[in-house]
Formats: sequence, C-alpha cells, structure tokens
Amino acid sequence: MTPSRDSVAYKQYEERSPARKGGRRDLHVAPTPRRRKKSRLRPSFVGCLLVLAVAAVYILCCQMQLTELTATVSRQSALLDELTAENVSLTTKKMNSMNMSEVEEHAVNQLGMVKMDNARIEYVELTNPDTVTVAESRVSLGSVLAGVARSFSAIVEYIN
Repeated sequence: MTPSRDSVAYKQYEERSPARKGGRRDLHVAPTPRRRKKSRLRPSFVGCLLVLAVAAVYILCCQMQLTELTATVSRQSALLDELTAENVSLTTKKMNSMNMSEVEEHAVNQLGMVKMDNARIEYVELTNPDTVTVAESRVSLGSVLAGVARSFSAIVEYIN
C-alpha cells in the first residue's frame, strides 16, 4: 500500500488530535533561541573587586590602629591627671611641712647664724661718681685713608 491521506496512519493521527480537524492553523517560523554564553568574569571586574577588597582591609587596619592609639592616649591622659593631682598634693604637703619658724630655729641653733640688725648695716658713699669718657669719636679723612692703606697692605701681604 502506498501512503496517502486515506491511509490508516493518517486516520489515527487525526483521531488523536481533534483540534486539528477543524481547520488549518497559521504556522509561524519561530526564531531560533540564542544561546547564552557562559558568563565568565572579566579581568577588569576581578581587578576592581580585588582593589576594593584590599582597600577595605587597609581601612580596617587603619581604624584598628586608630582605636588602639586612642585608647593609649586616653590611658596616658588619665595617668597624667592622676600624677598632676598627686603633685599638687605633695607640693601642698611640702609647703605645710616647712614652717618658717622651724627654718629660723634650725639656722640659729644648728648653723650658728644670727639675725641681722640695723647696727650692722654700713652705708658706703662714693666721693667720685662713675664717669665714662669716650675717646676720639670723630671721623677724619686721615683716619679713613689710614684704614684703606692698612687694608691694602694686608691684601698685598696675603698675595705674597
């Protein structure tokens, strides 16, 4: 048997798909789907990510150092305040412990010193007051020429 539209295969096919019985459908050619390329990372993109990662790590390290230094400064500042307060306390204690009457008593008893009274003061009177005399301060042509001659002779001696 030769295949024709009246053959059994065509009849079975039409029985199974009833939608085709009614009429002819318009067929359109579907465009072939474009295949996507595998998405590979571009080297410039990877480089940018690497630079960003290094910058982030660097910034974190700098912030860590800044935090440590701030804590150190804070501790040292607190220590300075404490030592300043202790210095004020010790200075006050020292000033209170040195009583002038005790110092005077030590000077008289231990060192043999005595207080000065008005009878021991002697005034010295100068008969001739101090005077200042200025030697020739005038400039003359002769002194200028003498200075030039001395300079010239010094230069000639240096050259010889």
